[in-house]
Amino acid sequence: MNLTMRRDAEHGMISPGRTASRCRGNPVSLTRPLHAEVDPRDVAVVILGGGRGTRLHPLTRDRAKPAVGFGGKYRLIDIVLTNCLRSKLDSIFILTQFNSYSLNRHIWQTYSRAATGLSYINVIAAEQTPQNRDWFQGTADAVRQGLRHMLRNNPRYVLILSADQIYSMDYREFLAWHLGHKADVTIAARYTPPEQVHALGVVRVNESLRVVGFHEKPKNLADVEAFRVDGLPALRPPQGAPFLCSMGIYLFNTPVLLDALDNREEDFGRTVIPQTAQKRLMSCFPFDGYWEDVGTIEAFYQANMEWRAGRGIAAMFHRGASIITHARQLPPTRIEGTLIDDSLVADGCHLHAQHIARSIIGVRARIGDGTVIHDSILMGNDDDEGPVPFEIGANCRIRRAIVDKNAVIGDGSVIENAAGVAEAETDLYSIRSGIVVIPRCAVLPPGARI
Repeated sequence: MNLTMRRDAEHGMISPGRTASRCRGNPVSLTRPLHAEVDPRDVAVVILGGGRGTRLHPLTRDRAKPAVGFGGKYRLIDIVLTNCLRSKLDSIFILTQFNSYSLNRHIWQTYSRAATGLSYINVIAAEQTPQNRDWFQGTADAVRQGLRHMLRNNPRYVLILSADQIYSMDYREFLAWHLGHKADVTIAARYTPPEQVHALGVVRVNESLRVVGFHEKPKNLADVEAFRVDGLPALRPPQGAPFLCSMGIYLFNTPVLLDALDNREEDFGRTVIPQTAQKRLMSCFPFDGYWEDVGTIEAFYQANMEWRAGRGIAAMFHRGASIITHARQLPPTRIEGTLIDDSLVADGCHLHAQHIARSIIGVRARIGDGTVIHDSILMGNDDDEGPVPFEIGANCRIRRAIVDKNAVIGDGSVIENAAGVAEAETDLYSIRSGIVVIPRCAVLPPGARI
């Protein structure tokens, strides 16, 4: 799937004397326009989105992980694509493997409107070829199999990103850091508190920010005590976050990437990156902005709640900017007698609920009389008219839940996990980390109790 898009002739500028805004360490001089250092046409962007997304099930039951809704009106893929397009990087390859139909449709509907033939977004699904008859076996294998498409325009650099992360970054600062440190590979790493390192890859750096070691998901904090960066004079980590952990964002010089993938290794984080660090000059780009990997239901829920509260990725709305997404041209939301507190409501909704608090109400949501919704995410509906006047019926109580698109909840239903169940799986709902998830198109009968 190849979509041409307009390349903006105006390249971004950084004020004289400014250093990379989200990195603390040896500063790279950005006294010249960033495009003087890197021509965006020299960069191919690869977005990894092909995993099964099993930890996000049932949200990934019928769609690819990058196509999962976020924040009431967006999809996860929109965040990384917005970062790319704001960075003037628009030669983009999205690697998918499972349930890619809705992702392909969203990319077409959202990003094909500015087509002029000067740039492109490609969605590359796993394919059988005479050379390889296997599915993608991991992140590194996915890139390896896609190289024949990615390298057609001979990019000098390949930027590898993940589609299930929530953050705002100008990749031109990342590219400038890479050039300023004369690196073969640069990885982005965020400052991390000790209680979180067990789930991440911890990076060890020297005083020049060169990567000299990795430890993937350490079981004991003592194993990475020597990786602390709060003693390095070049860095000023935030209080209580003395470790650098990989964000899964990698920038390769193209020949170095080809060499790094000239084997059968399957995963970047576990094998390719640590092995390459032993042979090549790998620099670490410290990042102290908001970042969240939404690979689990709990992390996905929390990122949405941060967004609702005006924190986290909401910084992307500073100075009038916004996340790029499909323009649906929906009418304003109609609210009739509903008290709404500390919540976000998308376009095209029809609300008769009694009270909505600390929640996100997605596009075309229709909620009946007397219903109370607290601390929940309703993804809304795909169509302007559904099978019933109000998909969320009258006199329901919904608390700490995620209701996927097109779900119908009968009158008088209660979804609040009063028993405090941590994990459960049924045909009509799942519970993950105590959060009730109603799958897409599920139908709960009137009076249902969860």
